[in-house]
Amino acid sequence: MLTDENGYYFFRTVKPGPYPWRNQASDWRPSHIHFSLSGESFGQRLITQMYFEGDPLIKQCPIVKTINNEDAVRTLIAELDTRAAVPLDCLAYRFDLVLRGHRTTLFENRTQGVAQ
Repeated sequence: MLTDENGYYFFRTVKPGPYPWRNQASDWRPSHIHFSLSGESFGQRLITQMYFEGDPLIKQCPIVKTINNEDAVRTLIAELDTRAAVPLDCLAYRFDLVLRGHRTTLFENRTQGVAQ
């Protein structure tokens, strides 16, 4: 998908469900969507995940537990946006991907604090 001239995007999909992760007997991954962003070339690829606000499995997720910064975890959680929902059809979530600055989204393949 491409963004518009202001960097906005949207897509419509079925919300994924949680699934067991066979790390430990009771580990579950919360509902999430993977994002892979590319800049001007594939070498500028950034990878992250989006979780859904209110999912109780987020705090229990073995991967999320490796992030020792609550602010960074919050950048991975999409907020329910009832204004963008379609009545009797679908809910909407807002997820801003921030590439630079103090609100930068946590990216799996970028060490925080290192300019790229």
